[in-house]
Amino acid sequence: MLTFEQPLLLLLFLPIGILVYLTWRRMSMPYAALQRRCILACRLLLFACIILALAGTALALPVSHQTTIFVGDISASTSSQRSFIEQWINGAIKHKQTDDRVGIVAVGRNALVEQSVQTQVNFSQFESTPDTNYTDLAAGLRLAAAIMPSDTQRHIVLLSDGQQNMEDALQEAQLLQQQGIRLDIVPLPETTGADARIDNFTAPTNLHTNERFQLHARVYSSVAQKATINIYMDQSIITQQSVSLAAGEQDLSFTMLSPSVGFHTFRATLSAPQDAIAQNDEGAAFVNVQGPPRVLVVEGQPGSGRNIVAALKATHIDISVGAPGDIPSTLDGLVPYSSIVLADVPAIELGNTRMQVIQSFVRDLGHGLVVSGGQNSYGVGGYTGTPLEQALPVSMEIPQHKETPTIAVVLIVESLEAQTQINISKEAAKEVVGLLTPRDQVGISAGYGALSIKMQNVTNKQNIDNQIDNMNPVDPASYNPDLANAEQELLHTNAKIKHIILLGDGDAYDNYAPTVNRIANENITVSAVETNALSPQDIATMQNIAQWGKGRFYQANNPADIPQILLKEAQQAAKRSLINETFTPAVVSNHPILTGFTGLPQLNGYVATTPKPAAQMVLVSHLDDPILATWQYGLGRSAAWTSDALGLWTKHWISWNDAARWWANVVTWTLPSQNQGGLDVNGSVTNRGGQITVDLPPGTSTTGKQPQVQAHIVSPDLSQQNITLQPTAPDRWEGSFPTEQVGAYLLQITYKGDKNSSQLSATTGLVIPYSPEFHTQGTDTNYLKLLAQSGGGSLLNPSNTTDAFSESLKPAQASISLAFWLLILAALLLPLDIALRRLSSVEFLRTGYQRLSQLFQRRAKDTPIASTSTASSSLSHVLQRREQIKHQANDTQEIITPTIESRPVTPVQPGVTPATPPKPATSSPPTRSVPLQHITKPRTTSNQPPTAKKRSAEVPQTTPAKPAKKPAETRPAASAPNTREEVSVGNTTSKLVEAKRKRKEQNR
Repeated sequence: MLTFEQPLLLLLFLPIGILVYLTWRRMSMPYAALQRRCILACRLLLFACIILALAGTALALPVSHQTTIFVGDISASTSSQRSFIEQWINGAIKHKQTDDRVGIVAVGRNALVEQSVQTQVNFSQFESTPDTNYTDLAAGLRLAAAIMPSDTQRHIVLLSDGQQNMEDALQEAQLLQQQGIRLDIVPLPETTGADARIDNFTAPTNLHTNERFQLHARVYSSVAQKATINIYMDQSIITQQSVSLAAGEQDLSFTMLSPSVGFHTFRATLSAPQDAIAQNDEGAAFVNVQGPPRVLVVEGQPGSGRNIVAALKATHIDISVGAPGDIPSTLDGLVPYSSIVLADVPAIELGNTRMQVIQSFVRDLGHGLVVSGGQNSYGVGGYTGTPLEQALPVSMEIPQHKETPTIAVVLIVESLEAQTQINISKEAAKEVVGLLTPRDQVGISAGYGALSIKMQNVTNKQNIDNQIDNMNPVDPASYNPDLANAEQELLHTNAKIKHIILLGDGDAYDNYAPTVNRIANENITVSAVETNALSPQDIATMQNIAQWGKGRFYQANNPADIPQILLKEAQQAAKRSLINETFTPAVVSNHPILTGFTGLPQLNGYVATTPKPAAQMVLVSHLDDPILATWQYGLGRSAAWTSDALGLWTKHWISWNDAARWWANVVTWTLPSQNQGGLDVNGSVTNRGGQITVDLPPGTSTTGKQPQVQAHIVSPDLSQQNITLQPTAPDRWEGSFPTEQVGAYLLQITYKGDKNSSQLSATTGLVIPYSPEFHTQGTDTNYLKLLAQSGGGSLLNPSNTTDAFSESLKPAQASISLAFWLLILAALLLPLDIALRRLSSVEFLRTGYQRLSQLFQRRAKDTPIASTSTASSSLSHVLQRREQIKHQANDTQEIITPTIESRPVTPVQPGVTPATPPKPATSSPPTRSVPLQHITKPRTTSNQPPTAKKRSAEVPQTTPAKPAKKPAETRPAASAPNTREEVSVGNTTSKLVEAKRKRKEQNR
């Protein structure tokens, strides 16, 4: 059976066939009828092959083997049944036929291929790790159908409890049936038990101080039992109550007094004796208490922000003071604060996670950030390339405004022996190279006792990075060879600052005191960064090296912190970004922060940075470097003060009478705008995602341009999305968004009316405390039965694996494409078509066919000579065939015309039969009808070359003479030639006519 991928292309047969036929009819072809018909047939066949190839012609053949793909539901709701799924699949594979193919797909929120489709399957347990917080059976069926080959009978076996919470798999099952794929389902065994859970937990969105409010909890219990509910605010428990739960759902209420001003999280936990699932015993809600803003001041060292704290308290701003480790590592924990002040805080103390939270705090929630400088901040604090640098209006590049001391650094990098996705030591080395300038020099040793990357100026950073990528660090037995080699390399440089940074695990034991002390006496400092140490002795080794080398020691238990440590160490070694000069800051722009100030005191130094293009410069130094820079970052604001706040460079500033108001102005400028209009925002969680409802305050102008309400949503993983709410009632706007993650979602709502109305904003959030997988339990057999029917299958027995390879699958066909062979045939027909139109005759085809037929017939009749009778019959056959050939040659031999050579005519004597002239020995030319006058009249030219004619005249006649005719009547000698010529003409004419008749018969 033939199939076509593009059957509509077959319609080309009609116009192309007509065009070929009309072209053939109008062609000037002086050929025989057979040749004309061959030309037409060849051309039609040529175009037919091309059209069939373009249409995707294929030969469909029935197949008997099948492909079965097992789709295992390994979401959280089936965690206790995963071993059953794995054992069932292993048992089913044993019953497959040799030619059957098997594939395995794991499904949770997403679907992953566990085993590709093949005849030999090596499966013991699931290695794939899809997101288990949700179940999307449709995604699993869709992936199984996508990887299934089409040239086989197709079958899918789904093992699930039927508790899906994303797409609807019924539509996907119906589509599988339409595609000829059978869907069978294995329902998982029931593992239900008594359970209690919190289905919903709500609280008012906006509150005022000292206001009483109620928390509402909807609780479900499958049996009547006693339980205990704990209520938490932020991280502290505020109440504990015992409740009696009846079987089924019930609502509980708790009266509370509003907490302090700010954004707070209330959380409820349930504890019951009969509780099969512990993950669903929690609920959470957000409360925003209106009042004065709260500011978090983070000190890099205790007391480094005390002057800022004192200034803010004098202006009655609510202040909280903490260390870098006190900053919450989640965004919802940071929401209660309106702004954050970092007072000389190094990046390594914050960590990358907290810096990402601070970045989202400003950019996505519209809150504020103020960074104060010092000897541990900005460039010397390792801000380069961090999320914190991205949030600031300045970059950590050192301005090239004056001659700064040059640096020569040797990095000794050994293999960390840690299994990470990237080579941390290499990435750290590249970060340090990126920090240096073309005037600086760097060399890198990989533990071989010599530099793997020679000492060179940092003029081509890309080339150095490529060399670092090709470097293979090792774990040396001693650091002394690398330290000694680094010493010699640095001594041959003319850099002002020379530094060695050793990065290792400290397990290379040796006597390092003499070498390191000698290096330190040569004004070369040595710092050590220890990571992945296995014993206290390893740590002590690295500490001693740093102490003897008059450098610094760092311990990085997390290899991801190493690049930041090395950045800080390189800057600490240079101190180039620290400008220790006295000057008075210059005002370069009119900014709200400067309101009320007529003069500014002197500063004694700052940390050099470079302003970003979008930053607004407020104060600059005598070298035009930023002292105070601000900008709008996303929805929030950030300010960078590059001098310090403790008094290192600001002793005149601290004693200034307006110092408190200065810091108050800087911090309050970063605070988010208050919700003066009082937007009432409520967020809730439904079965399909999050729901937002916004009620506009009374009297909000909505005239003129259509107002717009937008929600900026920050997910638990700090990803972002924006949605536009739609009006559903007067002064009410609603919208929904997907909640595919477990955790807290922060919502920033913005109302924009016409030009005359002000912009309103509000912040709220909603919490998904646990995965929907834990909301229900058990196996939904009715849904699975409906799903199997939609897929043309049935429910299989969970205790019987022999039915996994069904015998009642829809027949399938394997298609063998013929397009290639059709194109090959068309390519062969093209030269044949050209030959048929270029050759004057195709008689050779008939002759060749006849000879081939005779040859095959003769070979078929030929047998080995077994007796004399056989030999005699063969000889007689040869003689008979020879006589036939001679007879055919005589019949088709052309009559030789008189030559142009003049010969004397011998008179014919009476009673003597004239002798037949000798015939030339050459082969006879093709017979053709020659007009009579050409025969009787001597020709002046001949088709034969002269040598051939001469040879013909000299060769004696070999043909037997014909029988003599009756003697002619006696005539005068003069008339003899005429009589002979008439006889010759008559014989020639009759033979020519006969030859012409035979030729016509052959052409017919």
